[in-house]
Amino acid sequence: MTVRSILLSGVMAFGLLMSPANAQDDDYTVRLVAGSPGYDHIQPFMAELRGFWDKYDLNVEFIGGNYQRSNQLMSIGDFDVGYNQYATAIRYNSAGIENVIVAASSANCAQIVAAPDVESWEDVKGKRFGIVTKFDVQYLTLIKHILPRFGLTADDVQLSQVPVPETAAALVTGDVAAAFPFEPYGTNAVAKGAKLLLAAEDLVDKEEIGSDMLRNGLVMNRKFIEEHPELAKRIVWAHLDAVHMMRTDKEEGIAVLKHYNPNIEEALLEDSYSACGWEYDAPPPVWIETLIRWMGEEDLLQNEVDYDAVVDLSMAESYPGYPGWEHLE
Repeated sequence: MTVRSILLSGVMAFGLLMSPANAQDDDYTVRLVAGSPGYDHIQPFMAELRGFWDKYDLNVEFIGGNYQRSNQLMSIGDFDVGYNQYATAIRYNSAGIENVIVAASSANCAQIVAAPDVESWEDVKGKRFGIVTKFDVQYLTLIKHILPRFGLTADDVQLSQVPVPETAAALVTGDVAAAFPFEPYGTNAVAKGAKLLLAAEDLVDKEEIGSDMLRNGLVMNRKFIEEHPELAKRIVWAHLDAVHMMRTDKEEGIAVLKHYNPNIEEALLEDSYSACGWEYDAPPPVWIETLIRWMGEEDLLQNEVDYDAVVDLSMAESYPGYPGWEHLE
């Protein structure tokens, strides 16, 4: 064998080893963090429970169970992949943490509920209005879009942080006049005597914005995407496999939710399931652009960012459909 042929063989072998279609290009362990196993963050729990990551030949170090911890760990750039609020990911990006949104989770998945004696939006004027936290997607949607649609502003109500599991008690006892919890706590409040003021599918005026309210999604560190593009793609595809299961197989979705939330009544999970839309693989550009605009108006961004800076949908757009692992080259 000539020196030239030896060198050529070596180059070809190296090319095969480094091919992005080969998940064994390294033994990297993907560090992934999520919040509690509710509707918005259920996908990694499903991937873990049903073995999706194994089917993609992925090594995943998964930490889940606490929204606040997930938020904090993504804020310091220590994790490759995380489930987080779009608004939070955008703020981190504007502050220099290279988090980018790569896929959607669920849509809407929240309702506005009111005390039993509330008859209209006028009845909440001047009264306490429960929110999950300031500056998140629900907060922005409420103050920038929902309240103005009903003739109110943020100054017309007393925004108060109410622990989401305590929503029903706060409404029935009159501690707050209305609240904006994520599911299943809005449905639970209605079951306990509260009044539905605005259903999940009506949170956003689609004629005005052209999108549902999408709160959470899959977020990746841009460095991880650049250094491990094949692993990043497989994480996204596994996530979208889980989204597909939530969209097409309610029985399976309920089973996974119940597995990780054994103390929540199954009937409550079933009743609130339809409030969460699973039709999005990726957030509509108009929704991300709207969030960026709202956050700019509220002076929440340290530096200006645009859609291309905070979103990378290339991996979601390459998803071939369920089951994705059968389409790997």
